Amino acid sequence: MLEVQIVLGDRLVHKAVVSKNRITVGRSDENDVVLPDKFVSRLHCVIEKQDGKFILSDQSANGTYVDKTRVEKTIPLPLKCSIGIYPYVLNCTFHPDESTAPIETARGRFVALPSRPEAPSAATVQYYFGLLVGDSPAMQAVYTVIRKMADSTATVLIQGENGTGKELVAKAIHQSGNRRERPFIAINCAAIPDALIESELFGYEKGAFTGAAGSKKGRFEEADGGMILLDEIAELSPPAQAKLLRFLQDRTLTRLGGAKSLTVDVRVLAATNQDLEAAVRENRFRSDLYFRIRVVQIALPPLRERKEDLPLLIRHLLQKLAAEERLPGPPILTEPARTRLTAYDWPGNIRQLENVLYSAMVASQPPHPIEESHLDLQTGLYPAAASTPAAQPGGTGFDETAKQTLLSVMERFGWNTARAAEALKVSRGTIYYKLKKFKIKIKTRTRP
Repeated sequence: MLEVQIVLGDRLVHKAVVSKNRITVGRSDENDVVLPDKFVSRLHCVIEKQDGKFILSDQSANGTYVDKTRVEKTIPLPLKCSIGIYPYVLNCTFHPDESTAPIETARGRFVALPSRPEAPSAATVQYYFGLLVGDSPAMQAVYTVIRKMADSTATVLIQGENGTGKELVAKAIHQSGNRRERPFIAINCAAIPDALIESELFGYEKGAFTGAAGSKKGRFEEADGGMILLDEIAELSPPAQAKLLRFLQDRTLTRLGGAKSLTVDVRVLAATNQDLEAAVRENRFRSDLYFRIRVVQIALPPLRERKEDLPLLIRHLLQKLAAEERLPGPPILTEPARTRLTAYDWPGNIRQLENVLYSAMVASQPPHPIEESHLDLQTGLYPAAASTPAAQPGGTGFDETAKQTLLSVMERFGWNTARAAEALKVSRGTIYYKLKKFKIKIKTRTRP
C-alpha cells in the first residue's frame, strides 16, 4: 500500500492511499496516478510490490528521481522516499504489511489536481502581465504605468541599466494592449553596423546597393499594425536619427533606393541604458528626437534598489533553468548560498543573476544543492566585490575594470566575438555594445 502526498511548487495538491501491487504513474488518464503536465511522460514510471519490497521502473523521457538521484532503469524504494517527476514531487510512505497502514483516504486511480484554490505562500512567484517578476514598490510603479498606457499610441522610452529587463517591459506593454495580436519586433541598434541600420529599419529596393538582388521590407513595415522596440536607441548614427525623426512625425517612410512613400501604422517603443538628456547636452543625440520618443517614460530600477524582489527572482530563475535543462525540479539553495546572493549588489542586474545561477547549477551537479562555493561572482564584465550604488556603471573605476576584462577575453579568443560572449556568459550583442561603448576597434580574427 502506498501513502502519497503530491507537491507542486509550494502546494500540496493531493494526498491519497493507493492499495495495489502495481501502480502506474504518468500523464495519461489510464494511469493510477495521473500527473497532468507536458513534462511528464504518458507512462512515466511503474511501482511494483515484489516479495514484500517496492521496486520503481523508470519509463520516462525526462527522468525519474528518487531522493534526488536519477533512476537508471529500476531501483528498490525505501519505505519513505521522495520521487521527483518534474514539476511534481511525490512524498511516499510504503506499507508492506497493510495491517499497519493508515485509514485509507482513497483507493485506485486519482488525478493530481488541487481540489480547491490554494492561498499563495510568501515564496510563490507572481508574474505580472505573464512576464515580469517583482512585488517591490518600485516595480509596482512600473506596472501602474504599463496598465495606464497599454492601449495608447504614444511612443514610450524605457530607461534602465543593462540587464534590468527593458525588453520584457516592452513585451508586457505589447501583450497587455490592443495590439497584442499584431507583430512585436525588437531591434538591438547597437548590434547593427551603421552602414546597415537604414536598410534594416526602412528596407530597400532592388539595385539600391551592390548585392540588392530584390526589394526587401524594413522592420517598420514588418511591424505594421503592431509594435517595434528600438533597443539601445542611443547608438543610432546621426543620419539614422534624422530619418527616424521624420518617420515619427508622419509615420511614412521611403525604402533605400526607392521613391515611393509608404504609410505604416506602428507603435514605437525605445530603450536605452544611457542618460539621453546628457547625450543631448553633449550633442550625441538629437534633442527633437529625444522629445519625440519620451512621450511616456518608464524608469526601470536596478536590482540593488529592489533587493526585496531577489527571493522571487531567484525562485523564478531556478524554475526556468530547471525546465530548460529538463530537471525534475528547481535546484535547492543552501542557506549560506541564499544569503550570499541576497547580499550582493548585482551590478549586472537580472542578467548577471541568471548567469551566476546557471553556472552554479552546473557546478553543483543536480540534484545536489547549490552551495556558496558554487557561486562565481567574478565571471563576466563585472567586478567581484559587491559595490555601493555610487560605484556602479558610469563610474570610471567600474568602466575601466570592465574594459580591461573585455580586452583580455577578446585577445584570449583571437577576437572571436561568439567565443568571447560564451566565456563571459553574455549575449553577442552585449559584446558588440561594450566594444562600441569603450571605443575598442575590432581586430581581425587570428583564430576560430
